[in-house]
Amino acid sequence: MSVIRLWRRVRRADRPAAPVVGAADVLLGSLLFFLASGVLTDPATREQENAAQTLALGLFLSWLLGGLLLFALLGMVRTLCGHLLTLLLTPVVLFLLLLVLAA
Repeated sequence: MSVIRLWRRVRRADRPAAPVVGAADVLLGSLLFFLASGVLTDPATREQENAAQTLALGLFLSWLLGGLLLFALLGMVRTLCGHLLTLLLTPVVLFLLLLVLAA
């Protein structure tokens, strides 16, 4: 398979891959948000809470930067924008939802 044919195939996969990547990012962003906020782990000490937050932040940044690099290198602009928006907006929306529910 030639490189040009492979490049065209990847570019055509941009449209159907964007919603799948967005859904995975929403799920992962929600999971990491709840891990960092202590909902999933219920930490007993401050050190356990810091460890959970550090783990969640490391996973979040790795996923964000890895996706940005991969989709930028493959030229998948639609998927890149969807990845960036869904991964960054999910924790914000969950935080605002928790604020509204707590009030």
